[in-house]
Amino acid sequence: MYEIFTTEETYRKSLEVLDKQFINDNLFSCYLDEFPGGPESILCNIAEIMAVSDRLLEELRILYDGQVTVDSITSILRKFADDHFPAFVTYCANTANQQDILSKHKAEDPDFEKFLTDREVCLHGQNLNSYLILPMQRICRMPLLLDAINKKTEPDSPDKAPLTSLYEDICEIVERCNEGVRRAETRKKMENLDRRCDFSKIKLKSFTEKSDRLIIRDGVGHILKFKSGKMMGSKINMWLLTDYLVIGVNDPRDESTIILTECSPRQLVKVMPHFQPPSSYKKKIEPDRIFHLHLLSPDKKFIVQCQSPSEKDKWMEVLSRKETIDEDETIYEEWDVPIVQAKHHYEKTNEDDLELAQGEICRVLKKYTDGWCFGQRQSDGERGWFPMSFTVEIDSDHAKYREILRKHQLLEKIVSNEKSTAVFSTMHRG
Repeated sequence: MYEIFTTEETYRKSLEVLDKQFINDNLFSCYLDEFPGGPESILCNIAEIMAVSDRLLEELRILYDGQVTVDSITSILRKFADDHFPAFVTYCANTANQQDILSKHKAEDPDFEKFLTDREVCLHGQNLNSYLILPMQRICRMPLLLDAINKKTEPDSPDKAPLTSLYEDICEIVERCNEGVRRAETRKKMENLDRRCDFSKIKLKSFTEKSDRLIIRDGVGHILKFKSGKMMGSKINMWLLTDYLVIGVNDPRDESTIILTECSPRQLVKVMPHFQPPSSYKKKIEPDRIFHLHLLSPDKKFIVQCQSPSEKDKWMEVLSRKETIDEDETIYEEWDVPIVQAKHHYEKTNEDDLELAQGEICRVLKKYTDGWCFGQRQSDGERGWFPMSFTVEIDSDHAKYREILRKHQLLEKIVSNEKSTAVFSTMHRG
């Protein structure tokens, strides 16, 4: 348990070096003032992070001057997990942007680079990045320290349940920090793609036009075509976004440019994993690398070859719809849910209910046959249960694409019936 205190003390001393050698250095401040986003683009909410460490260290010192128990350390960290540690999520989400800006300015400003190099010599080889990463390292270490205490706590101890709950909640905060980093890195990647891609042939205007859009998966493959016993392949780039599947090819005149050729709403993508080449094609082929790709709007079909069987499996996983429907419930994909609006005010009657004001917009994540839904308020992201009778479904991409899918399935059924009838007629004439 003492390691929580000693490591916090060491961490705070390192933050003091950052504060003295950089944050409160007049020349460093002048450099940051010239950055497009100002000091916040690099330091973000570091002042809040340092204040959290000050308060935690103060409470830990008082505790360690007396009797340290599992209950007392759990109580202190529970308060900080609930009220203060979420500040780390904000800081960590900025790290990708932070490193990108620093690298850019070091390359563009020799004086700034010299300042950092000179300061690194003064700090015996420790550079600015090694100090800026400290908050992320600290919050990521906290679950390890708690886990060590948890393992030494007897299973039947009254301290076990609160400590386990605290450990799980801090693990969730760490996951949010990591997710923030991944999201920021993905957005940077999308900004770079915006600069490289030609969008003139598709309806998408840019990868970053929606703030909540992310890249789910990307990769390189080939579109195959079979004709007269021959197979031809053209190289493609594929990106599965939160809401679209996008396909592009390298510009033959400029390899650094990608011409985007296909763009389909994610809901209107169908894949079939099993592939058999035409009987006229006699050469050996690897069907475990190939899948059928059908874009329903516009109606286009492709044969896609991946770089490996495992790549194919990964694309099958992310492109296949996983909407679960059984006798009692429907569970929707997070990216494809019905949108409802409250007709009346719904006042929560249970702790896990979701209170709705009249006119409130909600995303339906689960729907049950007994009339209850589990959803998410659009205004603040809060989740909970509410009766479907208090809401009405409104126009959304989900509703529009559901109707297109319904018509497509009906058309497939008609075509299938016509084929069956034709086969039956041929057999009957025979």
